[in-house]
Amino acid sequence: MYTFDTACLSNCVYKEFLNADSEWLDFVCENRNVTYEGVQYEVIKGAVANDDVYRTVTLYMTGLLSKEAAIETLKVKKLYNQLVFTTNKALQFFKAITVTRFVRNLINLF
Repeated sequence: MYTFDTACLSNCVYKEFLNADSEWLDFVCENRNVTYEGVQYEVIKGAVANDDVYRTVTLYMTGLLSKEAAIETLKVKKLYNQLVFTTNKALQFFKAITVTRFVRNLINLF
């Protein structure tokens, strides 16, 4: 569990992607290719490019899908949001409340 002081949003350079749209797709691709030269945001909120979503992004990046087709494909996927803190300044607004440790029980089947 964590808490996030929303004062950060006015004290940091903040970007929120409301949808996996053309702007989000360009941002993800440019960051994956290490070619992004835009605003250096300190806090970013938007859809996670997880394995399922990233398959679509990869098809677009390799030219197998047009941008329009990639965006249409992303519209039917279950998207999960994430917060990304890119500076120490931004991290000061993020506080862990509790940490839960999960331990697996190993069963010896022999």
